[in-house]
Amino acid sequence: MINTSLRKSIPTNTWSTEDIRQLRQLAVAGASLDTISVTLRRTRSAIRNKATMHGISLKRCGESLSSALPTPEHGLA
Repeated sequence: MINTSLRKSIPTNTWSTEDIRQLRQLAVAGASLDTISVTLRRTRSAIRNKATMHGISLKRCGESLSSALPTPEHGLA
């Protein structure tokens, strides 16, 4: 039998229902990914992954690829 009291527990930073609700509200409000990250005390990657899992769009948060691409009116021919 394995003695589990001698094992070091790996800390888990599970997402609560409240965390996901807050992520959804911040994303809808257009908060930046950095702001969401600081508010929820999670990495940018964790925010992106959880948003994807729950169908939360981060496009308003500056994560859209199209917003990073240059547009014709900015001098590209």
